[in-house]
Amino acid sequence: MPKVHVNDIEMYYETRGGGEPLIVIWGIGGEIPPLADLLAESVDGKYSLILFDNRGSGRTDKPDMPYSIDLMADDTAGLMDAIGIRQAHVMGISTGARIALSLAARFPGRVKSLILHVAAARSPDKEDKAAGTSFERLRAAMTQPGFMEKVLPHPPTIASFLRQFEALREFDGRPLLGKIRAPTMIVNCTGDPSTPVRYAEELRDCIPGARLVMLDGDHLVARTSPDRLVQPLIAFLVEQGTRPANRESEEP
Repeated sequence: MPKVHVNDIEMYYETRGGGEPLIVIWGIGGEIPPLADLLAESVDGKYSLILFDNRGSGRTDKPDMPYSIDLMADDTAGLMDAIGIRQAHVMGISTGARIALSLAARFPGRVKSLILHVAAARSPDKEDKAAGTSFERLRAAMTQPGFMEKVLPHPPTIASFLRQFEALREFDGRPLLGKIRAPTMIVNCTGDPSTPVRYAEELRDCIPGARLVMLDGDHLVARTSPDRLVQPLIAFLVEQGTRPANRESEEP
């Protein structure tokens, strides 16, 4: 399975299908998800899926150093360079959504369209009690010895999970939102205690031209009902194929 050298790490990635590149950025502690199989079938050769494990996760290196969302966005841009992708559609899920919005704001020419799922520009746990409880439950479960080995084929270490967790909690992407120029769709869930609805509305209101789709469900819709995420995603991508080229977004 392929790895490439990106910044200071060896990054694991996979590609599936052919056509325009569609990069999928998964969430905290995760690796290439089961969602990828349904997504590959649904795009039916129209898009080439680029799937990878973030630093600290899966089969990518887990260096002993502080992580940040911007650093992981730099890793994503570095992977694109390493495998020869100039511009791609980008979907980010949970922590991956923060990475994706950093990528879109800081490397606008690299992102053709942007899909953010169970997304927020900042950490809701700092000001929302229910979100704080959800974050603490996640931290407690993932740092329980032996737990990650039971639920993930290629788990992070406890130390690398905590580095990602701190990167997630410390990120505040609000100053970046107005810089995003790619067409953007946000798909969040009405019953997600870790990401209350108002954080999705903040993204919609601050990203120029963004649209918001709210699904019934919680933070795990991409795992438990992936077809409900894939349907609006495919419709959005089809729409992007009918838009006139945005020359500003094509600038490097």
